[in-house]
Amino acid sequence: MDEREPRSPEEQEELDTRPAWQRMKEGWYDKVPLNVRQLDVIIALGLIGLAVVAVLIFLDASGVF
Repeated sequence: MDEREPRSPEEQEELDTRPAWQRMKEGWYDKVPLNVRQLDVIIALGLIGLAVVAVLIFLDASGVF
């Protein structure tokens, strides 16, 4: 088989050495019109927001806030 011939999706998947979670993550990234860095920033901001909420809940429950 000539290496320049197009491969079927099954053959490409067999040759793909990336982990399944990475392929799944990149599949999600293909669905939105943002680049990977922008999506990573959005995800990081969301996680930071969750951490702030958890700290505020803890402070409220302990009577500090």
